[in-house]
Amino acid sequence: MAIFSIFFVILIIGLLILLLSQMIIIVEQGEVKVVESFGKYVKSLDPGLHFLIPILYNVKQRVSLKQIPIQIDPQSVITKDNVIVEIDEAIKYHVTDVRAFVYDNQNSVVSMIQDCQSNLRGIIGKMDLNEVLNGTEEINVALFESVKDITAGYGLSIDRINIGEISVSDEIVNSMNKLITASRDKESLITISEGKKQSVILDSEAKASEMEIDAAARAKQTKIDATARAERIKIDAQAEAERIKIVTEAEKKRIREINQAIQESQIDEKMLSYLGIEAFKHVVENNHNTVILPSNLTEIGNIPAIKQVWDATDKNK
Repeated sequence: MAIFSIFFVILIIGLLILLLSQMIIIVEQGEVKVVESFGKYVKSLDPGLHFLIPILYNVKQRVSLKQIPIQIDPQSVITKDNVIVEIDEAIKYHVTDVRAFVYDNQNSVVSMIQDCQSNLRGIIGKMDLNEVLNGTEEINVALFESVKDITAGYGLSIDRINIGEISVSDEIVNSMNKLITASRDKESLITISEGKKQSVILDSEAKASEMEIDAAARAKQTKIDATARAERIKIDAQAEAERIKIVTEAEKKRIREINQAIQESQIDEKMLSYLGIEAFKHVVENNHNTVILPSNLTEIGNIPAIKQVWDATDKNK
């Protein structure tokens, strides 16, 4: 009887300990625990110590609130120019709505992965292969914007999504290498042609500039020559005018001296007439057909010989 009592006490103590263990719930930092009552959601337990009444309440699931990285296996995607590429994705997400994460979807993480793959196929399908290979950042941004609102309905928030390695077949790689080589050759030819074109333009501009400089130099030289000729003509004219002035002054002086000499010599009118006839005779004897008349024709009659001829002619008339 005593043994039975001891066993009964031990059983009661064990049941109490089991009951207490079921009542005490410890939630660690960075997670929550979902509590149900007969299959119905009741609440989410935050980090710390909690007590629940067994049988009435039970913990259905532990949900981590930490950021969780996940690597999505590579998938085949067709580009706009019908090239098949394989792309993998890396996602970092965390749970924002525990109730929606647990109850609104059978598997929220799988749904998120499927949506990411589906949207990635849609984005790549609108891009050429070159755009895909050179537009990784653009693809990441477009993919994030397209799935962030969808995953919010699963109680998830995507923190970051990145596409990984982009793989293409060897045939496509060889074609791309040939295309790159052809493009480089084309750019090289274009560069050479542009260089020749620029060289021709520069030569033409240099020749035109040289011709312009030569024309300007010739015009300047012509102007200098014209100015020099004008200055020389002006100097010659001034010199000629000065010479004429000097000659005129000398001639005036000579005539004044002659007149003065004649006045001082007291030569009479008969002597002057004689000298005039002698001078006229010398002119006549000259071989040149020269006729000299006095400024006043009436003075011819004052010459005796000519006067006699004049008078004889007048009588015959």
